[in-house]
Amino acid sequence: MRYLVGLCVVLVSAVAWAQPEPTPEQPPPTETPSIDPTPAPLPPDAKSVTVRGRVINSLGRPVRGAKISVEGSTDQVKTDKQGWFRIEAPIGASLVIEADGYEVGLANITAATIDDIVLLTTSQVSETIEVQSEAPPPSPGAAKLDRQELQRVPGTGGDVVRALTVMPGVVNLQVPLGYSGVVIRGASPQDSKVLVDDFEIPVLFHNIGFRAILPAESIASLDFIPGGFDVGFGRASSGIVSLTTRPGADQRTAQAEVSFIDGGLLAQGRMGKKSRYMFGIRRSTIDFLLPSIIPESADLSLTTVPSYWDGQFRIDHALSSKWQLALSGIGTIDTFELYGTKNTDNDTKRFFNRTQFLRLTAQARYHSGPWSANLALSGLLPEFIFEIGAFQHINVTQPTVTPRVDVVRSWAKALGLTNVEWRIGGEAQVGRSHLSLALPHEPREGETMDGFDPRDVTETFDGSFWIPDFAAWTALSANLDPNIRVTLGVRGDAFTRSGEVTPQPRGELKWKLNPKWTWRLSAGAYRRPPEFQSEVLQKDLESEHSTQTITGFQYDPTEGARLQASVYYTDRSNLITTQMDGTLGNEGRGTTSGAELLGTYRRGPWFGWLSYSYSHSTRVDHPGDERRLFSYDQPHSLNAAASWKGKRWQVGGRFQLYSGLPYTPAIGSILDSDRNIYIPLYADVNSERAPIHHQLDLRVDYSWQWGPTALTFFVDVQNVYMNESIVTYFYGYDFTERAAFKSIPIIPSLGLRGVL
Repeated sequence: MRYLVGLCVVLVSAVAWAQPEPTPEQPPPTETPSIDPTPAPLPPDAKSVTVRGRVINSLGRPVRGAKISVEGSTDQVKTDKQGWFRIEAPIGASLVIEADGYEVGLANITAATIDDIVLLTTSQVSETIEVQSEAPPPSPGAAKLDRQELQRVPGTGGDVVRALTVMPGVVNLQVPLGYSGVVIRGASPQDSKVLVDDFEIPVLFHNIGFRAILPAESIASLDFIPGGFDVGFGRASSGIVSLTTRPGADQRTAQAEVSFIDGGLLAQGRMGKKSRYMFGIRRSTIDFLLPSIIPESADLSLTTVPSYWDGQFRIDHALSSKWQLALSGIGTIDTFELYGTKNTDNDTKRFFNRTQFLRLTAQARYHSGPWSANLALSGLLPEFIFEIGAFQHINVTQPTVTPRVDVVRSWAKALGLTNVEWRIGGEAQVGRSHLSLALPHEPREGETMDGFDPRDVTETFDGSFWIPDFAAWTALSANLDPNIRVTLGVRGDAFTRSGEVTPQPRGELKWKLNPKWTWRLSAGAYRRPPEFQSEVLQKDLESEHSTQTITGFQYDPTEGARLQASVYYTDRSNLITTQMDGTLGNEGRGTTSGAELLGTYRRGPWFGWLSYSYSHSTRVDHPGDERRLFSYDQPHSLNAAASWKGKRWQVGGRFQLYSGLPYTPAIGSILDSDRNIYIPLYADVNSERAPIHHQLDLRVDYSWQWGPTALTFFVDVQNVYMNESIVTYFYGYDFTERAAFKSIPIIPSLGLRGVL
């Protein structure tokens, strides 16, 4: 609780010497929760400013010739061909937007530059539109990319996974990882969660090509929250990656894309007046090329060429002006089998993997006056199979059902406070795991392997068990004065397999120092339950804990430009480690501290991104042990990207520079004659580090119209000057020799996209 006590002390101090009430020249805060369709008359001394904004439709396309007028005035302007307009109006006034074929829009003026105004077609349900300046990130250090920006980041091939690497705090990796595949602020990959429409997915990427299971075309936005996330998110002790899928377009369109890695189809449009759909399917193409790429001299046999299938759909229906319904699904199948020899009768060299899952989600969103609610029910059916040789395997299926409720009530004024918002919610994640396991001891974070014995099945289990977890949360947000907003809340998780009930208080203070500068402070407790591989076999194992404190500034110098700077400290405890008797316990502890800088520019044809992060993560595995580095400690990471988009051409570049990861070097070995394997002798854990890596990525797109089809040809090249750096090292069978595993010198990606 000490971090919440400190937060309250800061709040009391802030109120004691808070800034005076803003003069009429100062705009009101951007947190205005809603717009009154019948606003109160403006004071006679309200100052007029030149208001600039843009009108778009639900597809994000500009609305040309829309009429903009100030409510209660005869003044009127029209939008240009890009949807932009300028009009003289007082702060606090309302704008009325009219355009042929669209419902009348209403927007409140909260600043000289307002966010995009979205008009709904006359066939869509008319709703009051909330408009304010560019939305603040959900926590200090957080960032967001929309669909168009995901596809513009050079060196990513338009892929979500690679686009994540531009985020400050994401550890840049050159090889795929298990679990979610995302490492945030030097922690372990299992400490973070990936959500799609508020629900967890077990994996984000494929085994080959390091490609996301969701194409960027099906995503509306990507929210990256490295820490300090609110009470609605849980089961993670590090960060959150939240993907929001997009509804189908108003017009029926079909899109196809093919590249050297994969190809896909996507169809979207309307079904009647109140429903929209989007369906997509994708298949790998790299498996057709791999057999010809592998040289004949390689002692390798691909009996099942690595391949994958992805599928997703979303159907939206406007039930009424208050209720919006959505049904969505996402699934993937990823399979490969290979032999580390051309002799396929040698079972000791066989590797087989199949990862697949299907998640179906039904959502009902409600909004009426001060009340909003999100009711959802989601089901997950995952399967993971991994086999090594003739004896070792893991086979997991865990069907899970998750109902979720989130309700918000708002008041303009209450208890002497303004813009009050009370949130309450809960969810249950009930699954039944069927686990068949025969593997060697699973190395924990930083632990080394004592050689590879294909017959070692130290950890063996075959059975089923229930994993019911429950959560509830509540939070209260309010403005203490027009420039100071505070949020206090608590989340409680019940991990019933271990019998653990754990409250997690969280809070945030946001102070708008002036129209351009905002200071934020957040603190909270977070938990990650034991749920991976052998962790679930011990019912007495508790969750891992972290306490996060983050503070930072946000500077908005002009329209489309933003600079964020933050520092953070994370205290970790109850970390799961291997004990002397080979069982697992909660004896580990650690700390992570760092600083992050993020600059973004979005204006006209230009998109720019600059991020730098410094991080230092250390831990102690057992009481009395020496402090060591986390295996994913990456002190420095720099990303600079810029992209320009014209009528037909789009050109961009990106430069990356980041530290290599720590590793534990082998210094010798001992022969175990009984098992006929060499047991390695290691130096101190993570005592050496791979060298720094840098590369330049370029992307060029060219678009043209061919009859009714819009075509785009793209070339995306990673590491254009072919800098080959060492990722890590592999050792020979007796550990006397080692070979460097190097980054791929150059990765070109060519593709063609067509939209009909």
